[in-house]
Amino acid sequence: MFIHNVNGIDWLVITAFEELKTIFIEEAGAIPFCFSTASELNLIDQAKRTYGYLPTLSGVITDTGTFQSQDNEEDLNPQLACLVEGRGRVFIYHGGFVAFVDDEQTFITRMD
Repeated sequence: MFIHNVNGIDWLVITAFEELKTIFIEEAGAIPFCFSTASELNLIDQAKRTYGYLPTLSGVITDTGTFQSQDNEEDLNPQLACLVEGRGRVFIYHGGFVAFVDDEQTFITRMD
């Protein structure tokens, strides 16, 4: 695991081996530049502003960020994660699946 800072947000890039950093970032996709600590919007609204309509998916996000859904053949573990104080957490999975978690809601979508 290692930290990659984008727009004031520390993203945890989750990988088992140091030499696989590049592969994991490529698989997870580019770290989104739409998220910023400078914005007054929460993380979900920042994503909606950038990507427009975000379709809602059903599923459960565990404490460790694992995405469990009847629509998936197997559970998805996050490849990128961040925590923004007061604005929630973001987990990004292979295939463009993204989960936003805060005290009030969990929002799961797919960014293409």
